[in-house]
Amino acid sequence: MNRKDKVINAAATVLLVTAVVLCITVIAQTLSKGYVSMFGTSLFRVVTGSMEPTIPTGALLISREVDIDEVEKGDIICFRSMESNMLGQVITHRVVDVIEGKDGETYLETRGDANPASDGYYVMSDNLIGEVSAYTKEGNLLAKIYSVVTTPLGFLSCIVFPILLVAGFIMRGSVNVIRKELDVISQGIQATPVEHAITPEEYEQMVERLRKEVLEEVKQSVEQAGEER
Repeated sequence: MNRKDKVINAAATVLLVTAVVLCITVIAQTLSKGYVSMFGTSLFRVVTGSMEPTIPTGALLISREVDIDEVEKGDIICFRSMESNMLGQVITHRVVDVIEGKDGETYLETRGDANPASDGYYVMSDNLIGEVSAYTKEGNLLAKIYSVVTTPLGFLSCIVFPILLVAGFIMRGSVNVIRKELDVISQGIQATPVEHAITPEEYEQMVERLRKEVLEEVKQSVEQAGEER
């Protein structure tokens, strides 16, 4: 296997490992929290019109983790609902009042811009997710793409299929190497005089040795990709 093939296989391996890690991360966070969060930043898609016209239904918003004492009146925040019929669901509403409790804790009164009354409970540090730092407008292409990739079929298309594609690419590279080496051996056999032709046993030994060498090279490429990461 030449240097170029090794570099290509190493790059493909790194891409495969990265895709697998991303896949596992998305699945684990979705199952445990119901949304994806990385490095203190979370991504949500708005599914109701409670914040219209400020944030339209279907918009994509980014929320960053903040301490509850940093939140001010007028900020838009994401938090988990405490209502029995929506317990644990992610809500995005505006802070209409910041209350300092006698116990020293901070409580946030919230209300959707389109709602006539405030929410029936206060947001506390335990159910606060973060403050909205950015959001898209109605009909945004990025929001539409996100809504597609978060479906089961979209997830398969964007994560699983590329993994299979890269794995197939790596396997194809290994098979091509074996095929080239076998062609070289075959040409050598054809060029060998009859009186010096190798025996079937010797041919099998050569093929087995070649197979071990190729597997060792693939192993080294995977180890090298892991070290580079």
